[in-house]
Amino acid sequence: MRLITRYIIREHTASFFGSLLLIVFIFTLNFAFQVLGKIMGKGLSSVVILEYFLLNMAWILALAVPMAVLIATLMAFGRLAGDNEITALKSSGINLVTLMRPIFLLAVLLAGLLIGFNNSVLPAFNHRAKMLRKSIYQKQPTMKMEESVFQFDIPGYVFLAKEIDHLSGELKRLTIFDESEKQRRSTILAEAGKLHFDEETAEFTLRLSRGEIHRIDRRQEDNYATIAYDSALFHIEAPDMLLQSNVSRYRGSRELAIPQMLERIAHWQEHPQRNARRIRSYQVEIHKKFSIPFACLVFVLIGAVLGMRAGMGNLAVSSGLSLAFFLIYWIFLMGGEDLADRGFIPPGIAMWLPNVLLGAFGVYLVYNARREGSPLRLPGLLRRKRRPQPPVEE
Repeated sequence: MRLITRYIIREHTASFFGSLLLIVFIFTLNFAFQVLGKIMGKGLSSVVILEYFLLNMAWILALAVPMAVLIATLMAFGRLAGDNEITALKSSGINLVTLMRPIFLLAVLLAGLLIGFNNSVLPAFNHRAKMLRKSIYQKQPTMKMEESVFQFDIPGYVFLAKEIDHLSGELKRLTIFDESEKQRRSTILAEAGKLHFDEETAEFTLRLSRGEIHRIDRRQEDNYATIAYDSALFHIEAPDMLLQSNVSRYRGSRELAIPQMLERIAHWQEHPQRNARRIRSYQVEIHKKFSIPFACLVFVLIGAVLGMRAGMGNLAVSSGLSLAFFLIYWIFLMGGEDLADRGFIPPGIAMWLPNVLLGAFGVYLVYNARREGSPLRLPGLLRRKRRPQPPVEE
């Protein structure tokens, strides 16, 4: 029996690491297209880009592990069934539950490690990623700007640049609508300009060249003035930006370990009605740190039986089935989180309901498989093809 256990573990382990690498690669490509594309080629050093990339690998890994467990279980049991090894083991008196036991115990161990990762490593990486993102945007205010798109990031001012050189930070064919003064409204035109934020003075420095300033008195609409300039220097006070910098050091729910979140919840319990939404949000994050790793156990139940029924260790088939179940799981999880944040259902129920529903389905599959029933009709492409039997001669 030890040899069989080692064999099953070896089959599953190889499939798990292969699946994990594939899933991480897919998530990474998606992240690169959506996020890194906005900061690459904009004057940032390769070291900063690499650091930002690595810091965001933590949440990718936290999501990829449960899905890799499902794919690996489907592949391992599918290959065993496809080679008729499951049939041979059953004929030797070894049932499905016995075959699943070592994989289930590995899933328990993996879930425990993932809980520790979600509680200790992930919050620290999330916080550092947020701080780095804030630092990037403050040092290079033009980073978030896009050509021919109105920008409202600086209070009281609206920026519109036809061209943006992100390497030098220069804005070209610039229009600025100044709404910072109550008594007058200004429109500033410039051929080129540079914007810089100084944390020490909490102000933006705006250097403009070759343009005009159009001013109108709000009290006297006919009081209109135009000023032409070759170069101009503006100092825009932005204490709110400095406040945002300090607030960024404040850790949110996804940047805290469980003991720290419990401390905040206990503090907010002094005024529960006023802080009800924040309390629910933190309770959701606490339950999520346990519920997502627990999905590894649920996916073992589902993957073992479906893999055995499909009867093939095909990566494409296993990935397709895994994606379907993971999407169902994720829809329930995200929907439950939204309902819990709004106070419609308790956070604990919201975060554990996907595990309960899919876990019950997994138990149902295992129970029927033990009785040699047919728990699920698989599509023709996924159903194991039986070898044709030779005709019986009369």
